[in-house]
Amino acid sequence: MSRSALAITEEHTDLADSAFGQLNRLNSRATARATLEDGPSHPADVWSAAAEIGWLGLAIAEEHGGSGFGLAELAVVLEAQGHGLCPGPFLPSAAAAVVIDRCAPDSVRAEVLPGLVDGSRVGALAVSGTVAVGADRAVTGECRAVLGAPDADLLVVIVGEDVAVIDATADGVTVTALESLDTTRSIGSVALHDVTVAEDRVLRGAARKARTVFRTLASAEAVGVSWASLNMAVEYAKVREQFGRTIGTFQAVKHHAADMLVNAEVTTAATWDAARAEDLDGAWFAAAVAASHAIRTQIFNAQNNIQLHGGIGFTWEHDAHLYLRRARTLAALMAEAGDPLLDVVDAQRSGHAQGASFTLPAEAEQYREQAREAVQTLQSLPAEQQRDFLVDSGYLVPHWPKPWGRGADVLEQLVIEEEFRGVERPDLGITGWVTLTIAQAGTDEQRERWVEPVLRGQVMWCQLFSEPNAGSDAAAVKTSAKKVDGGWRVTGQKVWTSLAHMCQWGLATVRTDPDAPKHAGVTMMAIDMNAPGVTVNPLQGLTGHAHFNEVFFDDVFVPDSDVVGDVNKGWLVARATLGNERISIGGGSGGSTGFATEDLVKLLDGIPADTAAHYLHRAGEVIAETHTLRLLNLRRITRAIAGSEPGPEGNVTKLLVAESGQRMTELAMELAGTAPVVGQAPTLTLAYLGNRAMTIAGGTSEITRNTIAERILGLPRDPLLK
Repeated sequence: MSRSALAITEEHTDLADSAFGQLNRLNSRATARATLEDGPSHPADVWSAAAEIGWLGLAIAEEHGGSGFGLAELAVVLEAQGHGLCPGPFLPSAAAAVVIDRCAPDSVRAEVLPGLVDGSRVGALAVSGTVAVGADRAVTGECRAVLGAPDADLLVVIVGEDVAVIDATADGVTVTALESLDTTRSIGSVALHDVTVAEDRVLRGAARKARTVFRTLASAEAVGVSWASLNMAVEYAKVREQFGRTIGTFQAVKHHAADMLVNAEVTTAATWDAARAEDLDGAWFAAAVAASHAIRTQIFNAQNNIQLHGGIGFTWEHDAHLYLRRARTLAALMAEAGDPLLDVVDAQRSGHAQGASFTLPAEAEQYREQAREAVQTLQSLPAEQQRDFLVDSGYLVPHWPKPWGRGADVLEQLVIEEEFRGVERPDLGITGWVTLTIAQAGTDEQRERWVEPVLRGQVMWCQLFSEPNAGSDAAAVKTSAKKVDGGWRVTGQKVWTSLAHMCQWGLATVRTDPDAPKHAGVTMMAIDMNAPGVTVNPLQGLTGHAHFNEVFFDDVFVPDSDVVGDVNKGWLVARATLGNERISIGGGSGGSTGFATEDLVKLLDGIPADTAAHYLHRAGEVIAETHTLRLLNLRRITRAIAGSEPGPEGNVTKLLVAESGQRMTELAMELAGTAPVVGQAPTLTLAYLGNRAMTIAGGTSEITRNTIAERILGLPRDPLLK
């Protein structure tokens, strides 16, 4: 199985397997370590292998000796190189070649690209500096840190809004090798003094494209560094013993590891999005988002890798510091190319923070025609008839099985979401998750009785899971039921039940076998909220509103016909309910804050410029994170369409949605000054207060981190909890 995080399709997985295998055969990490003791930073065997395999020309047109692929394929190889700490100037040379291939005239491409593809020439891309070009095309200035410059025959240099292609041996060019923290690759300063450049070697207006290429490819390498650091830390945590048990059992270690995974997954999604874009102009925002994540994540993971290794991670002999050296150096070079967070804010401000495009296979068109026809019909009906049409056509809940939905697979759901964008459809929320569970696990009689009234908007359901003192442990059920003639007598208490005071029915976890293990002996029952013995007590939250409730059951009779699923096997039904929120691609509004990135930028632009400058980075981080939440979903969808196994995206989304919403409204409160605390910005005030529940409801963020560490990373559970 491929170790690549970026690869999803079979073709990319095969490419990744080949790249990881080749670097393993070349023993790239050992070669990287040798550079600490004066080993070559441009080893000939690694370079010749890259040329022979065709890596150098992956994204170069076939007419110039390349393979004609795109940045996505090159990114997969660079991820492998980051993972294996591959030494040499592959990144700067490949990036320089792509800029020439995409931006230079045919004359320059034909002259330069064949040598860059076959490895007989080495390129370097200078994405920062003080270089200017005069009217006579004499280039003067300095680039203080250029990756691979001491090894390069060809320099591709950003000059204002343009790019100049310069021979490293030309008169007026001085390259000075610098001491690099990352000994696996050379870095040099480039001084240019009246260097004459031919007209066709000045690529007009190509500067932004060059930065986009560098950000995308450098981010791909950072993905490899980030995952390698995480994997190294997790494997050590599984075997290192302290205080009589492996350190991976400690919650503090799990939370470090979970945060490393979340950061790596976010960076992977953003980099994947930038790399798959065919148009470099259109990829500008995506590349800025990817770089903003990559700069931070590779350092965070490399540093935490050392922390989780403890003293051994600080030794010269351990490879952990090699990844830290690579991460810090690459991050500094990426930041030197221009702060991507400032570009993220500018894109949001100018309306260019566009979501990723998504090309669907040809078979999607049959679904599109049907969906468009349905939208036209819906909009032609009177408002009071529209819901019934959505129910009857299956478009209200298309992912549900027939006869209630359309049994839509991922592809049809995507088309429906596109065609119904902007069309208002009822959101069933918790009622929908519960009712879908009944449709899946209930009897025919229960389905007939309960499902359609929900779809028609006649009945609401609540989810009666949480109990006092149980916290996030949904299986710690104390509400009990005793068998009586014709049914059960239920006694106990539920709490934090959303909208119970507005619901006619509730789906409850009830313990029917007190002697069974915690996850056994639980039965799922539908409870009539108006039955004798049911008391609903609304709980006023810190917003001042009563959204949550505590619910008391005092000897409530539940007939056998209202038991959902098998007796004593209700935990399986409960897990289905908890998972149903995520089945619909467009479903789940749990991450809504009532406040959007557009509102954030308006606040930012409404304060004095010197004050706004202080908040620009945080605003960029919030915008980038919000955008990437969509990309995580797209990655999950793409896996499904490609027939791949599920990835970790869905498991980290809950954590990110909750914490991202809080970060957004916390920043907005600071930007808004006194307005939200004196009643002048009620929407923001309510969003800020309401978001405090997001990292608690449905399982706290701390429990979610434990789950990520144990179920995805394979760290052991605390032995005291087994």
